[in-house]
Amino acid sequence: MITLTITIILIALYFAFQGKTVIIPAKGYTLNGRLYGEAEKLKHDSAILFIAGWNPASYRLTTSSFYAGFISRKPHTICLTVALRGMGSDGDIHSLCRADYLDDVIAAYDFLANTTGVDKNNIRVVGESFGGYLACLLSAKRPVQKMALRVPTDFPNEGFADIPQIRLAGNSFSQWKCKKHACSESYALKAINEFKGSLMMVTSERDHHVPIQTTENYLAAVNDSSKLVYLHMKRATHGMLHPKLQWDYIQKLSKWLRL
Repeated sequence: MITLTITIILIALYFAFQGKTVIIPAKGYTLNGRLYGEAEKLKHDSAILFIAGWNPASYRLTTSSFYAGFISRKPHTICLTVALRGMGSDGDIHSLCRADYLDDVIAAYDFLANTTGVDKNNIRVVGESFGGYLACLLSAKRPVQKMALRVPTDFPNEGFADIPQIRLAGNSFSQWKCKKHACSESYALKAINEFKGSLMMVTSERDHHVPIQTTENYLAAVNDSSKLVYLHMKRATHGMLHPKLQWDYIQKLSKWLRL
C-alpha cells in the first residue's frame, strides 16, 4: 500500500510539472499560470481552465496542476491553471474580495480563449471548493461548454464587492450555509440554474468544510438534471488528498470531459 501511494504521488508530481509557466495579463496587474499541451503544434478541439480552491499558503502547484497535466496528455486538449492574487500571484489577500477573484478567473479564461489553437466554442472549466464557486460565476460571464465542480462552497451575495474574502474563508459552518437558499440569494446558485452546458458535481463523504445543505442547494438549482452527472466520493474528505481517491477521481473526470 505504501509503495502504491508513493508511486501515485510521483506520477502526480510528474504530470504537474509538465506545463510551462505563463504570465496572464489582467486589469493593471498580472497573474501566474501554467499552460499544459502543445498549443503551437496542434489544432485543439477543447481547452480546460482549472480553478483551485482557497490557497492562502500561495502554492503555485496544486492538485489542479496534476489534473491539468494528466488530462492534457490526451490529443487535442490544452489546459490552463491559474494562481489567483494573493494565492501564488502578487496581491494582498487581506484586501481582495470575491469580485476581485472573479476578475482573475475572467482574465485566465480570456487568456486561454486567445491561446493559439483553442476552440473558443469548446472551453470547459473545472473548479474545486472556492474555485468551484468562482467557476459558477465565470459561467455567467463567459461561454462554458462543460463545467465540473468538486465540493463547491457558496456565499451570500452581500459583501461580494467589498468584504475581503479572507474574512469569509474557513467559516464553513455558518448558519447561512446550513440553510436552504433560493437562486436569488446566491450568485453561484443563479449561475448554475441558468447554465446550459453539461455539469459534473462531485461531493466528498467526509467533507467537514462544506455543509451537506450547501451541496443540496447546488443540486436543487440545476435546471436540467439530464445534463447533470453526480459523483459522491466515498471516504473522501474535503481536500481529498488520499492518492488512491485522487487517482479514481481524475480517471472519472478525464472520461467525462472527453464525452
